Amino acid sequence: MYELTTSIEVRVWELDKNLELTTEDMFDILCQEYQLKADSIETALSCKCPFALTGFLKELEDSEIANYLITMED
Repeated sequence: MYELTTSIEVRVWELDKNLELTTEDMFDILCQEYQLKADSIETALSCKCPFALTGFLKELEDSEIANYLITMED
């Protein structure tokens, strides 16, 4: 899952260059692009911060990340 978190981190910095996007917009975009469960992650973080998102994902074990990915069953 290192590749996923690294990819998201790079995307955060790309989105951060767009001055028209709020951090909440960036969070929503990242969750949509990477098929992450935004509501679950927002609850776990108590915020919609893309920078906190990358830190949160880095701290998870590979098996735990699956809990935050949208699946066909969702």
